Amino acid sequence: MPKFSIKSKKTFEIVLGLVFFLFCLSIAFYLSTLLVKTDVEVENLSSPEFELYFLSLSKSKLESESQSRSEDFQGIGAGGYVWKNDDYYHVVSSVYVNKNDASLVQNSIKLNQNLDSEIFSVKFESITINGTFSSEEGTVLNKALNAIYEYYKKLYDIAISLDTNVYNDISARLAVNNAHSNFTLVRDDFQTLFASSKVQEINLISSLLDEGFDQSKLLLSDTRVSANQTYSSHIKYRYTNLLSIYYRFIENIKN
Repeated sequence: MPKFSIKSKKTFEIVLGLVFFLFCLSIAFYLSTLLVKTDVEVENLSSPEFELYFLSLSKSKLESESQSRSEDFQGIGAGGYVWKNDDYYHVVSSVYVNKNDASLVQNSIKLNQNLDSEIFSVKFESITINGTFSSEEGTVLNKALNAIYEYYKKLYDIAISLDTNVYNDISARLAVNNAHSNFTLVRDDFQTLFASSKVQEINLISSLLDEGFDQSKLLLSDTRVSANQTYSSHIKYRYTNLLSIYYRFIENIKN
């Protein structure tokens, strides 16, 4: 075979290999761009609006009178948190997402303990945080805005499970520990991303999470508010207190 033919063949093979290599490199680059997520900006995040139903076992226009009565109710498993609604201070047994659930408990209390009670509702309005945030910041901020409400629902489920003997004290405490850990993670992520923020709304959210964390620690350590308070009562007291903190936060951020 002539020498020029051998040389041409080798040149052709080299060129073909180079083309194939560049083709593979192009495909790899294209696939990598598909796997890389672009950082989409998020604007003007809002919290959910919701309405909850409070079961009141007693009320008075004097806060001190309601506070003095709350301890008696805590001994029978009611939360006993004193919540002001209109002109009255109510001793709240528990708080419900559904009015029907509140009515069922109301009827049960009347039937089994001969206690009169009333139901009042509280609307938690939506608030909007104006600004432009990265997708990661938006995710963390959204979780922070929902943290108290989600924590309340978890604690409510634990209290119900304890009252209906699905949980005993030990399993309830383990569930509380897990709920505390989840809330703490949301708070820590928020503090990490927004620690240096000078935006008033962001700082109010930070204070909200700090107050919620303080209440959560008191529940975790089982620091009860009265000598005869049951563990179920303690859970209900803390989640009602968390809702009170969140309600004040909404009022502050609106003003």
